Amino acid sequence: MEIIEIHHPINNQTKFADPIVLAMGFFDGVHLGHQKVIKAAVNKAKERGIKSAVLTYDHHPQMVYGALSPHDRRYLTLPNEKMKLIEQLGIDKVFLINYSYAFQDQTPQEFVDNYIVRFNAEEVVAGFDHTYGAGKEATMEQLSKYANGRFQISIIPPLELREQKVSSTSVKEKLDVGDVKTVQQLLGRPFSINGPIVHGEQVGRTIGFPTINVAVDPLKWLPGIGIYVTKVKIGDNYYQGMASIGKNVTFYDDHPVTIEINLLDFNQNVYGENVTIYWLDWLRGEVKFADVDKLINQLKLDETATRRFFANN
Repeated sequence: MEIIEIHHPINNQTKFADPIVLAMGFFDGVHLGHQKVIKAAVNKAKERGIKSAVLTYDHHPQMVYGALSPHDRRYLTLPNEKMKLIEQLGIDKVFLINYSYAFQDQTPQEFVDNYIVRFNAEEVVAGFDHTYGAGKEATMEQLSKYANGRFQISIIPPLELREQKVSSTSVKEKLDVGDVKTVQQLLGRPFSINGPIVHGEQVGRTIGFPTINVAVDPLKWLPGIGIYVTKVKIGDNYYQGMASIGKNVTFYDDHPVTIEINLLDFNQNVYGENVTIYWLDWLRGEVKFADVDKLINQLKLDETATRRFFANN
């Protein structure tokens, strides 16, 4: 898949010869709704015998419109993750645009002329609620007016799961409360996090439950604080584990949030390995135990529940 990075204003001499079917969207999370849009573009391109492409942005468009809290600046899929997921759906090229004030300050007609037409789109595919700039005129319902017959338009209706719209917002809301099972249904895959294994305080090994500590990009959205069933990929191998996202409250009063995973039946030195964590089920919330023995007893129960999960799944 070819990735073409674009900074506005695009050079007037820039033109693309190959006709395409173009899917538009920010696609954070690449959830089932996003996949529906992207797959539609891929299928329509195959029907036409041309290439498929995605127009997307390098960061939250909301950053241009106002201040975002540190929490809301995070992403379900970091840029490299998003590109890999889009590629897996069969897209041939991505136009990755820097979403700046100058870009969003275009009129809808300027956006269509400067980008969609110049990209040589024969057909544009997007979700029903997709917008392409500021103002009430930059909607999918209005796009045909700006297209002026130069390309076809396919508007994809909302996708619902259990009478709830599948959206990036709904994925984030479920992650915040630890409902990773529903998140898996919304994404069509387990939610995952990547990062290197780093040294921690090594408290776990003193109580018989050694853990790997995983450093995560601060821009990555995390599941809510709690204890989870996870699968961890190290190299080409997968391991069962129970993970904690929390502040280690039994041992510390003011500790930063960390990700620690006790891998079942595992005894290797893997510091520095880049791993992928797949979040499969919620076990319980984080608890401040009165003493270490009570913590150990609970960890034994957590291990039993984790083994039961994998035995049944």
